[in-house]
Amino acid sequence: MKKILAVAIATAFAAPAFAATSNVDIYGQLHASVNFYSDEPSGVSNLGITSNASRIGFKGSEDLGGGLKGIWQIESGLNLDEQTGTLANRNSFVGLSGGFGTALIGNHDTPLKLVGRKVELFGDTQGDSRNVMGGGSDLRAKNVVAYISPNFSGFSGAAAYSTDPVVAAADGGEGDDLSVYNLSAAYENGPIYVGFGYGDGDGHEAIGAGAHWRLAGSFSFGDFKVVGQYDSLEDDNAVATAANYLIGDYSAWMVGGAFNMGAMTFKANWMAGEEDGAGGAEPEQFNIGVDYAMSKRTTVYAMYINGEDVTLGVGGGSSDRVCGAAVCGGTAVGGVPANAFADSGDISAISVGVVHKF
Repeated sequence: MKKILAVAIATAFAAPAFAATSNVDIYGQLHASVNFYSDEPSGVSNLGITSNASRIGFKGSEDLGGGLKGIWQIESGLNLDEQTGTLANRNSFVGLSGGFGTALIGNHDTPLKLVGRKVELFGDTQGDSRNVMGGGSDLRAKNVVAYISPNFSGFSGAAAYSTDPVVAAADGGEGDDLSVYNLSAAYENGPIYVGFGYGDGDGHEAIGAGAHWRLAGSFSFGDFKVVGQYDSLEDDNAVATAANYLIGDYSAWMVGGAFNMGAMTFKANWMAGEEDGAGGAEPEQFNIGVDYAMSKRTTVYAMYINGEDVTLGVGGGSSDRVCGAAVCGGTAVGGVPANAFADSGDISAISVGVVHKF
């Protein structure tokens, strides 16, 4: 009798709360890895544990009639290894969706960034292509209003405008003259994907950069997939300072491929970048690895990374980035200098990880 009464009381209190939040979906990804780093010229090595873009999100929608929906999302990053996280620091927004497409206001990946994510083979790992291909408009912009078009027989587009893509000011509004805009166009049909992204604005000039454009594509045939990407980021200031991280125009390219064999996916890619100015960075990175899908939601992987003048872990979140002092001691192209690892820009790593999606 006591158990029946307890259940009845709990149900009475829980029912109204559930009814008010019945359209809420909870989702996320937990991704952790163990990494063995080696600085090749000096022989210094180290072992690290990283949480790679782990996250939890809440999203929902409301039918407003006439094919129109109100939509919202709150997504937060989690550092599994260091017990930290920040509420709503990932794509978080409120907006409307319908036959016209989707319009939203909040924090969101730029259209240019999304073009690159479509051809990423090692996303959110220590070998993420953003170690070389990041920077400029490849970011999750704050203070953004964005529009994403419907799909027209494989063709789609997106546009975004941010009043200040980096700083989230508590008082006084956003920074002056720091706005950026982003555009993208893509074609995706069957085995073919081709995307183009473009970004520019006062926010670029504030860091000594000009226009940033990106071209990416992929093609699948049978169990094989090939991918490629090219980036160009203009230098708007010939002298590199703390605020101006470019020394001449920066260009970068990436090629890669993957082969599926049952539950296993073998993959590799190569990427390189170059600043035109004297003394500019020339980062290079090679990745090779294998994923094993234990289920639809859980994957384990092992990979080898070899890089020169790169910061490992740029795409995996804000913690536990590792690089040679040749990059960390100076200015890392496309990212915030990370923890200095040793006395050289050459670094390699073996990373073993597990990813669970829910």
